[in-house]
Amino acid sequence: MAATDKKHIPPRWAEKLLEWYCPAESLEEVQGDLQELYIYWVDTHGKSEANRCYIWCAFRLARPFQQKQPIRSHLQPNTFGMISHYLKIALRNTSRQKAFSFINISGLALGLACSLLIGLYVQDEYSYDRHWTNSGRIFRLNQTSRFEQEQKASTVALPAGPAIARSVTGVEAVTRLFIRSGSIQILANQGQKARLFQEREVAMVDSSFFKVFSLPLLYGNPATALNTPASVVISREMAQKYFGDSNPMGKVLRYENIADLTITGVFADLPRNTDFTFDFLVNFDILFAVEQPSIAEFMQKDWLYNPAEIFLKLSPASSTAQVEAQFPKLLEQSGDDRVKAHIQYYLQALPEVHLYSGELIGVPSRGSIQFVVLLSAIAGLTLLVACFNYINLNTAQALRRAKEVGLRKTLGAARSQLVGQFMGEAFLQSILAFCLAILLAYILLPFLNELGDKQYVFPDFLHPQLLLFATALLVLTALLSGAYPALFTSGFLPVVALRGKISQAVSNKQRLRQVLVIVQFSVTLVLITATIVIYQQVSYLRNKPLGFQKEQVVVIPLFGSGNSVNISQGVDGPFRMRMNTFEQALSQNIRIQGSTALSAMPGSGYLRSLVVPEGYTEQSNIFVSWVSVDYDFLPTLHIPFLAGRNFSKETGTDHLQAFVINESAARTFGYASAEEAVGRPIQRGGEGGKKGIIIGVVNDFNFNSLDQPMEPLIIDIEVPRFGVFAVTIASDHIPETLAQLKEQWEAFFPERVFEYTFLDENLDAQYNRQEKLSRLLSVFSGLSILISCLGLFGLAAYITYQRSHEIGIRKVLGASTGSLVALLSRDFIRLVLLANLIAIPLGWYLLHQWLETFANRISLQPWVFIGVGVCTLLIAFLTVSSQTFKASAMNPVKTIRRE
Repeated sequence: MAATDKKHIPPRWAEKLLEWYCPAESLEEVQGDLQELYIYWVDTHGKSEANRCYIWCAFRLARPFQQKQPIRSHLQPNTFGMISHYLKIALRNTSRQKAFSFINISGLALGLACSLLIGLYVQDEYSYDRHWTNSGRIFRLNQTSRFEQEQKASTVALPAGPAIARSVTGVEAVTRLFIRSGSIQILANQGQKARLFQEREVAMVDSSFFKVFSLPLLYGNPATALNTPASVVISREMAQKYFGDSNPMGKVLRYENIADLTITGVFADLPRNTDFTFDFLVNFDILFAVEQPSIAEFMQKDWLYNPAEIFLKLSPASSTAQVEAQFPKLLEQSGDDRVKAHIQYYLQALPEVHLYSGELIGVPSRGSIQFVVLLSAIAGLTLLVACFNYINLNTAQALRRAKEVGLRKTLGAARSQLVGQFMGEAFLQSILAFCLAILLAYILLPFLNELGDKQYVFPDFLHPQLLLFATALLVLTALLSGAYPALFTSGFLPVVALRGKISQAVSNKQRLRQVLVIVQFSVTLVLITATIVIYQQVSYLRNKPLGFQKEQVVVIPLFGSGNSVNISQGVDGPFRMRMNTFEQALSQNIRIQGSTALSAMPGSGYLRSLVVPEGYTEQSNIFVSWVSVDYDFLPTLHIPFLAGRNFSKETGTDHLQAFVINESAARTFGYASAEEAVGRPIQRGGEGGKKGIIIGVVNDFNFNSLDQPMEPLIIDIEVPRFGVFAVTIASDHIPETLAQLKEQWEAFFPERVFEYTFLDENLDAQYNRQEKLSRLLSVFSGLSILISCLGLFGLAAYITYQRSHEIGIRKVLGASTGSLVALLSRDFIRLVLLANLIAIPLGWYLLHQWLETFANRISLQPWVFIGVGVCTLLIAFLTVSSQTFKASAMNPVKTIRRE
C-alpha cells in the first residue's frame, strides 16, 4: 500500500536501508506490510512514534539470515568454483614467472623469518616473571638517592625488610633476597666422602619467601621449610649433583666452613623466563652468622648500605600509592638524617623488573626494553623492505596482466572480483613465503640462541601468543604487499587495456617504484652504517688503555664470587698469615710477576663511602667510590703515581691512617694539584670513621665501565675487606703456570675451591651487549641489502626486457655496449644516490644520539658514511649491470623481430 499523503510517508533513509539489504524477491512484500503498519501507527500513535516503530522494524529485519540464506543457496557453488579458478590462475602465474616468483617469495620469506625469530624473542622477554601466582601483586622495592647526583638502585638496606613487615600496612608478605657465593661441603660422616664445592647462587632470604613467591617444592613443606635458621632449600639440579637419585631431605651441608645447614626442601628447577638464578635458599640469619660480627652488625643497622633486593606482596585491596605513601615515615625510623633527607623508596611491579631496570644500579638486569624496541623496529623494517619488493615487481608487471584484466572485465567481471583474484595471488605467495620462513627460522634458531643467550627450541613457536602473532603477520604481509598492486592492476579500463595502451599508466607509477627503492636502500644504508659504527665503538672500548695492566692478570675469589657485591667474611689473623705465606711461595715462581689482595677488582663495581676531606663536614655528603687494597696493589697493576708515595709496611701505620686518591678525587676535593693534596687530612665514613692523611695521588684509571665517566676514588688498606686475590703471570707457558698456581692454592687453602678468571676477559664481558647488538645489526644489514638487491635485480630484469626493442634499435644504429649499460643503469644508480642523501644525515643523527650514551666514545668519521655509500652504489651497479650487460649483448635482430 502506498502512502496517500506526506503524513504517511516513512523516513526515506530507513526505506533505503530496507531496499539495500532485503532480497529483491521479498522486498515488495516486506515493504508493503511495513507501509500498512506505518499508516496504522501514524493514525493511532502519531508520526513521531510511527517513525520510531518503522526504523526499529527496519533494523530488526536486518538480521543475517534475512539475506544470506537465499544468497548462499545460489551463490555457494559459484563461489567455490570461482575460488578454485582463482587458485589455478594464481598457481599458473606463479609457476610461469619463476624468476619473479622466486624473488617475491624469497624476499618475503627472509622478512617473515626475521620477524618470527624476533617475535619469539620479544614474546619471551615480555613473559619474564609473570608465571608467579599473583605476580601482579608482587613488587620490588627500589630506592632513589639524591646526594651529589641522583641515582636509582634496585637494592635497598637490609633493615628496610623487617621494618616494612612491622610497620607498613597493606603488605601481605615481605622477603629480602641477597645472592652471594660460598663454599658448600658435604661432610664425610654421612656415609660419603667429604666433597667441597664452590657455589655462586646462594640466596639469603627471609622465612616468608614462600609467602611471596609460589615456588613449588618437590620435597618439603613451603610453610615450614625456612622456619629455622639452619634450614636450606636446594634446587633439583643441586640435589642431583650432591646426592644423586637419593632423597636429600634431612642431609646436612656445611656453608662457608662455618654453618651446618639441614636440607628441608627441594624445589623444581627455575623456569627459563625468570631473572632469579638461585640454587640454594638459606635463612637470612645465616648471613649474619658467617660474616664478621662487626660487619654483620653494620649490615643489620645501616640504612645507607643497600646490598639486597626486597620484594613485597601487597594485599588484594591495597594499591601501590597507599603503600608508597608510608615509606617516608618508614625512612624516619632509620634515625639517620641523611637517609631521611636524601633517600626515597618506590615500588616496581615484578613483571616490569626484567625490561625496565636498565637505569638502576644494583642487581644487573638481563633484559632491556630499548633492545626489544630496537629489534622490533629492525624486524619491521626488514619486512617492510621485502613488501616493497613485492609491490615494486608486481606494479612493474601490471602491463603483462593488462589484457587479462581487460578481457575479464569485458566478460562481466567486477573490479571487486579482480581485486579478490590478485589479493588471492598475494595470499598464496605469502603462504608459500611463510612456509619457507618457518624453515628458515628453524635453521636460524641456534644463531638466535647464541646472540640472545637463550635456549629456544622449535616447539616454542607453538606458543598461542606467537601463533596469533604469526597469523596476524601473514595476513598483514599479504595485505601490505598485495593491496596496492591489486587495486592498481584491477583499475585498468577494458578498452584501453585491450588496445594495449596501458603502458603509459604503468609508467606513470614509476615514481612510486622509485620512492620505494629509495626507502629500501635508505634503510639498508642506515643499518650498514650502524653496524660499522657500533663495531668501532666496541673495539674502542675494548682496546682503550685503562690506566692499569689488565693482561695476564689472574683473579682468584677468596670467598667465591656472586652476583652481588661480595662482602668478605673476613681475612682474619690466621687467614692473613696463610695468605702472606702463599704470596711468598708464589714469589719463588719466576713466571709469576706479582700478586696482591684487594676488596674488588676494577670493573666489578666498588662500594661508595662517605668521605670528609679537609674543609668539608659530614653534612657536605660527599660520597665517592672506595676500594681496599694490599700494600702491593698499585705496583702489581702498574698504576703510576702523580705525587706522593705508595703504601709501605715499613711505616707501620699506613694500614691505619694512610689514603691514596686518584686525580679526579683531588680535583673534587678542591686541590689545585696532586702535590697539594699530599699530606692533607681526610676521613672515610661518618662519626668514628677511619681518619688519616693522603699519602699519594695516582693517575686516573678506569675502575668502572668505559660507558661511565671517570669518578673520584679513594684507596686504603682494610684487610678484613679483602675478597679477591690477583696474580700477574708471564705471557708464556700460561697453562703450566695456572697448574702450579692451583697446586699451591690447594696446599695453602684446602678448604677453598680454586677458581680463577682473567681480568681482561672480565672487563671485556662488560661490553657483551654492545657486541651482540653489532653482530645482530650485521646480520640484518646483510639480509636487508640482500632483499633490496633481489628487488633491484628483478626490477632491472623486467625493465631491460621491456626496453629490449629500444636496445636492439640503438645497437643497430651503432650504440656500444658500454653506452647501453650506462643508459640502463643510470636510473637505478640515481635512486641509490638519492637514498645516500637521505640515509647519511639520518644515520649521522641516530648514531650520534647513541654515542652520547657513552662517556668514552669515538667520533663519527665521514669516511664511514662515504665508504658505505660507495660500496652500496657498487653493489647496486653490479646487480643491475648483470641484466643490462645481458640485454646489450643480445642479437638486435632477434629483439626487433620479436617486437
